[in-house]
Amino acid sequence: MLNQSSNVIENRARRLRKNMNRCKKITGMQEFKFSNDSDITRTRFLTKINTFDLKLGAVVVSKDSVQAHLKSDKSLLYNYIAVHEIIDTIVSRYLKPHSPYNSITYVIDKSTSVSELSFNEYCEGKIKTLAFPRHFVSNIRTSILHLDSQSDSRLQVADYVAGAVSAKFTRGNSKYYDIIKNKISHKKAWDWNHKINW
Repeated sequence: MLNQSSNVIENRARRLRKNMNRCKKITGMQEFKFSNDSDITRTRFLTKINTFDLKLGAVVVSKDSVQAHLKSDKSLLYNYIAVHEIIDTIVSRYLKPHSPYNSITYVIDKSTSVSELSFNEYCEGKIKTLAFPRHFVSNIRTSILHLDSQSDSRLQVADYVAGAVSAKFTRGNSKYYDIIKNKISHKKAWDWNHKINW
């Protein structure tokens, strides 16, 4: 969740890419992509992310803690994690029921296999459902953007956070996670067997 303009993050990420190209640490870099980038690139971009005015969240899912009906429908699982877990946190902790000016801008990587229309409908419906018992004085203005990660540094930040968290919990490498751990305000785990140790 950003506390500053997305343009600030975009400009800082762009300057870092240019600087790394100029120093010949990388060549022709189009975007920050955790799975493709070198150790030095990962370290530098995560260090830069640590300077941004934002709050991060992560949901870690243990495969043996996923219910059968969600395992059989990956789009349903994706929607539940990407919408319910995230939107519930935003609506319950950051929006103000007595304010008429609540809004959510949700940026999604368009490369995901989910249907944009069905995702948007599910997301908008979930926002209304979660807001109803809290008695908001006006509707929450919602903007859902499906963008190419190459053109949006917010998605590159999200990719790096996911990569750092995955490295910690799937490979036991906490080096990258440790750089940004103080920025991760919201941590959730699907973990019936208590295997996940933040």
